Amino acid sequence: MDNRAMKKLLIFLSFLLHIGSAYSQDSVSTSATVPDSLSDHLEALRTGMKNLNVEYITNIRAKEIAAVVSKIEDNYRKYAGISDSTSLDSLQKWHQDAAAEVVRLRSMEHTINNYNQGLISTRDKFHELKRKYEPILLANPLINNTLNHSEREVNAKMDSLHTIELKIKKMISESPAITADINEAITSYGVSDESQTAKTKSSLWRAHTQGITKNDIVNSIKQNYASTRSLNLYVNHTDWGSRILLIVLTLAYIYWIFNIEFVSRKAVGDRKRIAVTNPWKLLRILGKGIIFLLTLLPLVKFITPTFLIQASQLVIMILFSLLLLDKLSKTQRKMLAFIFLFYSLVVIANLIVNDGLFLRGVCILFNLIALALVIYTKKKIRNPESPGYIGTFVYLLVIILSILAIVSNTLGYVDLARSFSVACAVAFAQSFTLQFFTEMIRRDVRNQFKKDRIQSGFWSRFNEQRTIKVLSDILRMLCIIVAIIVFANNLQFIERLLTSSDLFFNKVRKIGNLSFTIGNMGIAVLLLLVTNWLQKNISLLILGGENGKLNKDYNQKLTLFPLFRLAIILIGFFFAISALGMSLDKLTVVIGALSVGIGLGMQNIINNFVSGIILVFDKPFRVGDQIELADKKGRVKEIGIRASVLQTGDGADVIIPNGDLLSGRLVNWTLSQDYSRTSFTIQVDRRVDLAQATSWIAEAMESSPYCLRDLGTNVSVQDVSEDMIYLNLGCWINAAANAGPFRNDVLKALYQKFEEQKLNFYSVSTAKTIINTK
Repeated sequence: MDNRAMKKLLIFLSFLLHIGSAYSQDSVSTSATVPDSLSDHLEALRTGMKNLNVEYITNIRAKEIAAVVSKIEDNYRKYAGISDSTSLDSLQKWHQDAAAEVVRLRSMEHTINNYNQGLISTRDKFHELKRKYEPILLANPLINNTLNHSEREVNAKMDSLHTIELKIKKMISESPAITADINEAITSYGVSDESQTAKTKSSLWRAHTQGITKNDIVNSIKQNYASTRSLNLYVNHTDWGSRILLIVLTLAYIYWIFNIEFVSRKAVGDRKRIAVTNPWKLLRILGKGIIFLLTLLPLVKFITPTFLIQASQLVIMILFSLLLLDKLSKTQRKMLAFIFLFYSLVVIANLIVNDGLFLRGVCILFNLIALALVIYTKKKIRNPESPGYIGTFVYLLVIILSILAIVSNTLGYVDLARSFSVACAVAFAQSFTLQFFTEMIRRDVRNQFKKDRIQSGFWSRFNEQRTIKVLSDILRMLCIIVAIIVFANNLQFIERLLTSSDLFFNKVRKIGNLSFTIGNMGIAVLLLLVTNWLQKNISLLILGGENGKLNKDYNQKLTLFPLFRLAIILIGFFFAISALGMSLDKLTVVIGALSVGIGLGMQNIINNFVSGIILVFDKPFRVGDQIELADKKGRVKEIGIRASVLQTGDGADVIIPNGDLLSGRLVNWTLSQDYSRTSFTIQVDRRVDLAQATSWIAEAMESSPYCLRDLGTNVSVQDVSEDMIYLNLGCWINAAANAGPFRNDVLKALYQKFEEQKLNFYSVSTAKTIINTK
């Protein structure tokens, strides 16, 4: 915050304190003469002045924004001073800087737009105060001067931002011409960013047939290397922050797979396979780390030299060949070796190609081989799960690129044909390497699940199949982004793609008075998805579980989890709103306008929501309690924000709205304790000795693992008929949910006993479980 703005803020606050103390004294000394209505107006005016958003004004650092814009303006003047002595690396560096500065200018334009909206709102509040309390302000010059001074500050700030905004719009409008001038200067070096449209001197049938000398090859390599963008510029004039982050991620990945490969095997006692000193195992891990690094390298810097991309793909193919050597069949090895050889020859041929007939003919031959190879591979490998499977999109893309390369080469567009050929070869190689990369990560995650299932680790809490499915979707999206970046670099339209993407994602759009960008909307959606996942899995993350299900000993621990979920939802929602750039006052207006419709249309939802909060604090039941509501009886599995889940005895999950649980007649069998009493009736033969039968029954009940022997059992005569005696069996069991298994144990034991004695025995009623009244 600049000193001038801070000083004015302190003066303004001191005026407010002075006004408060002055009018407090006036109220004492002139209480007999000042009407109550005037005093109320003074208090309302004082409150309105305190509620003005003055801090927002002081937080607008117009000078800092102006300094950044001035620096960019100086750079634009430097770009306009291109001369013949300007080096190629400088031109390419200026080209990248100009593109980055356009992005920065658009971001500042969006920021200034938001500032202006806040200032206009504050200025309107000043006008409203002056209009509403005009008589009081005329009678109190001090307050009137304070308001006028603050209003002048707002207007001055708006004027400053308007001046900066005009400069920004002017530079944005000039940026295409500046970029074109830089491109034209680069073209003079023979390294135009539009090199894909460069045309050689003659078509194929007019190409010269002179012999190829060593100097011709060296010159072709130099020219083609330069056309793939300067590697020196990429290495020396690029921010290393993202590269360091990628290196750190690679080291973390290597440590992770090392931990899975050795530590987990050591934990389970697999001594034969934990030879850490085995160089082949360590080299495999290191190779996987290099594959991880090179695969994600295009994400570090979108504008990447195609020479680096080609070399990276070559190294990845070599490493994958070594890693999969012992897992591939003989036919697959031959096919992989042929693809590797073909890719290497295509890269070399396009590196040395010139306008001569022989080398151009060689490139056309390789394009024809690429067509035959992709068609053969597509025909032979039809199973999408098999290694080397080529999807329909990649299949059509390789065919189209090969045909375009042949046509361009024939017509004389050698540079364009080279771009198509290289893009075709890299796309064909990536169709394998990205597939192997995805499978490599998924296999590592499966090994992590295997390890944690043995050690009861963190990953064992989640369902493996669902996790692998979500991971596969994320990896598929990541691979698509990497493939697009590589493809755009090979065809050298990456800068156009970045400019169009920036315009699409960062352009300010408006719906009424609401302004937003597609990029911010995407971030908001991503935040909401993360929030939804977090609130669904918070209990697993904190309490633990297995295979996506909570542990059985969580009965007392989930009472407040609905509130935790609600808090997570609210925090995620407000973060998403902030990402959209929407201020809370606008959100309040929108919610207020919709509140009536929401209240009428969502009465039941709101009722259940409020009932869920009451259930959390009132605690008529807990997770794990045995309850009965109407015709439903079972164990409380989950208490949610809107509804709760009841698990019945037959394993069905019944979703009951919280409103019904709060307003209905609910029986909690385990409110004061977990154990309950159960009873049922049986018939025994009258020929049996009653004392002996009672002994058998007591023994059968006490033999059940669900019986609480310390609380005792009870056998009483309920009725006597001509042939049978009706006996009522009562026992305390450890949980109401175990009434069925307890009855099963007792009846099985008694059936076996009575069968041995050849006596009749029947069961006449289902078990009845009652609440403990002790």
